[in-house]
Amino acid sequence: MGDKMKKRIIYLLIIILLLTGCTCEYNLVINGDTYSEEVILNGNNEESSLFNQKWQIPVDKDIYNSLSGDPSSNIDIDDNIYNYKLSGNKLLFNYDFSIHELNNSTAISNCYKTATVNAYQDRIILSTASEVTCFDKYPNLDELVINITVDRPVISHNADYKNGNIYTWNITRDNFSDKSINMILDNSDNIDNNTPLDDNNQDNIDTDNKEDYTLYIFCGILLLVLLLGYFIINKIKNREDNMDD
Repeated sequence: MGDKMKKRIIYLLIIILLLTGCTCEYNLVINGDTYSEEVILNGNNEESSLFNQKWQIPVDKDIYNSLSGDPSSNIDIDDNIYNYKLSGNKLLFNYDFSIHELNNSTAISNCYKTATVNAYQDRIILSTASEVTCFDKYPNLDELVINITVDRPVISHNADYKNGNIYTWNITRDNFSDKSINMILDNSDNIDNNTPLDDNNQDNIDTDNKEDYTLYIFCGILLLVLLLGYFIINKIKNREDNMDD
């Protein structure tokens, strides 16, 4: 791959998002075990010529960051790159992930320092850091709209609003410093017992076990109190009977 193509890979988002009045829409569709990611960048007529390029963007943030850190690198990009399509003045990137692959998404990492999607027992938990960092990276980014479409019940969320099964967050320069994404989905009909647990999930398991032991301790104390009360009542009754004699 030539240096020219590498620089296109590295500077694609920088070029587009430095344009005046740029907006971005991030769509995530959860359908079974597939997590379909789509990024839509909006430009104007003058900017469309920049969009109409053969861009090759790695979907894995580690590969993307390694190229960005060393433009002269000879790293070859495999087939795991975003599909792209130019539609009018909109440039669309999309890729289908598994739940574990999504945690290493290039698109997500460009806007959140930390973001995780994990399956734990009968729950799917989506969470991000509070600050949306792409507003600092791209000074002319005006608005970011995040849409998450789900195919299962939602237990809790902090979306700005919902329309059917679509949950939306509107992020602007007025609120980007404190705009996390938090959502918990009911996954009771799609449990994968073979899914390895991460450290956070292990912490939850330890907490659950502690709660179970607490219940046992409470029951034991209650039983002792009842037995003590029984003996005290019997002792009082025996004393009263002796006094009557």
